[in-house]
Amino acid sequence: MSFRCDLLDAAIAREVLKALQPAELSLALAALEELEARDHTIGRQWQMRLECAEYEAALAERRYQEVDPSQRLVAATLERRWNTALLHCEELRQQAAEFQRRHARVANPEQKAKVLALAKDLPQLWHAPTTQAKDRKRMLRLLIKDITVEKPAPKQLLIHIRWQGNACTDLTLTLPPDIADRLRYPAAVVDRVREMAHHLLDVEIANQLRQEGHSSVTGKPYTASIIKWIRFRYRIPPPVLKDPAELTVSQVAQHFGVSENVVYYWIEHALVQARKLNAGSPYWITLNESDEQKLRDRVRNSSHIHTASSTQVSTPGRAGGFLE
Repeated sequence: MSFRCDLLDAAIAREVLKALQPAELSLALAALEELEARDHTIGRQWQMRLECAEYEAALAERRYQEVDPSQRLVAATLERRWNTALLHCEELRQQAAEFQRRHARVANPEQKAKVLALAKDLPQLWHAPTTQAKDRKRMLRLLIKDITVEKPAPKQLLIHIRWQGNACTDLTLTLPPDIADRLRYPAAVVDRVREMAHHLLDVEIANQLRQEGHSSVTGKPYTASIIKWIRFRYRIPPPVLKDPAELTVSQVAQHFGVSENVVYYWIEHALVQARKLNAGSPYWITLNESDEQKLRDRVRNSSHIHTASSTQVSTPGRAGGFLE
């Protein structure tokens, strides 16, 4: 299991400073006062038990002192009772002292005032640049007994804080996504691009998203190259904007048995109906029966078209009159 420790450190520090806020400390002092009252009551009960045991021991001693020495059996019995009472009294004294040592909670007014003042001083001390990491660790050890971390999900931590008073606090920390996840486009954006790609070009999709105020995952405005990458990454096909009845320049050239330069000449001189979406798009040509017959007659009657090649005519529109 691995995760970024700086995120965990910050979460623990926030929880510690939260626990040491004035309101929280006031509640803690109120709880301490209740514990003091309870401990005082329990201590009083120990004192009463001890007084009762001392009385029983004193009574056993007085009975032993008052017995006739000639009654040896009675004297021996009373002596055993006296010894038993003394042992019981000593045992209670030790138990009461142990309780006082381990469980008694007593805080004088001066100590309580210092605890409340700690809430104002600790945050400033914690965040001070002069405070070293080892000093922060020492402060944490005064408050926290141990910390257990679980990772129930790839991007989630479950933190269990056990305080020195054995109280427990559970925290859920969400880890930040990896660089690949941060640069991954949300499903809503991908679906939107897929929908618009049915009838719009990449540059038109980018313009539409910019007009709507959207930006890419890197915070930059959408461009045609970004849309093209999204289509490539998520296998979104380009728009099919060509009509099935339309032909490309290559198809027209093959249809009439001429070079593509001849077709470009026809387009330049409006001998065929052609269109293209933008400056970088190819021509799409529509042929009707009348245009096709005219072009066949032109090819048949020309002494140059059927012998012309791409090496003879290098650029469309520069063929001159030999194509007429």
